[in-house]
Amino acid sequence: MAATLDGHVAHPTEAWEFGSKEDRRRMDRLREWADCLIVSRKTLEHDNMDLRVRTKPHLKRHPRPVIVARSAKPFRAGLRAIKHAAAGGEIWLAATEKPAEISTLWPDLGQKWDIYFYDSVTEIAASLAARGYKKQLLEGGPTLNGLFFQAKLVDEFFLTLLPLLWAGRTTDRSVITDEPLPMEHFTLRSAEKRKNEMFLRYVRKAGA
Repeated sequence: MAATLDGHVAHPTEAWEFGSKEDRRRMDRLREWADCLIVSRKTLEHDNMDLRVRTKPHLKRHPRPVIVARSAKPFRAGLRAIKHAAAGGEIWLAATEKPAEISTLWPDLGQKWDIYFYDSVTEIAASLAARGYKKQLLEGGPTLNGLFFQAKLVDEFFLTLLPLLWAGRTTDRSVITDEPLPMEHFTLRSAEKRKNEMFLRYVRKAGA
């Protein structure tokens, strides 16, 4: 995640350039490492994200796109993630939203996208690992991050600290849960300064 000095992780206005080329380059290095890339539908549609390794669009292998959705309503038109996923991907829908006929879900996606249903994100992570997608990269948003933290599925946390300040009264922090989590302990593995940004890598403290 990238965050301002006061903790914002989303654009307060469309005019802001949220994150630098260096930040995106480092994210692409993580995407090259990953077997799959997990993102919430809300974040995907808000940012219209391209889920490939963006600096190397012609790579033969990109992480498998995994979209976690709470609603079965049609996707916003023109999503880059759908347009550029040549090998398809998968969508996980909350089991409470499961329709009587699965074939009625997103008929415009084509045959390359698989649809699964989940009661908890633990099922998502376990299913991916069982199918060989063991290196899982979670790119949020904050509510989805919260579900993974609650399930203790996060081993490492990459945070880019941006030289920006906005304040306001929003609570768009990097991790959001309905109830506060038990205190999480992480160890700072690396810290690197590039121009005015700090790139921090934390790992879960042993035994936590």
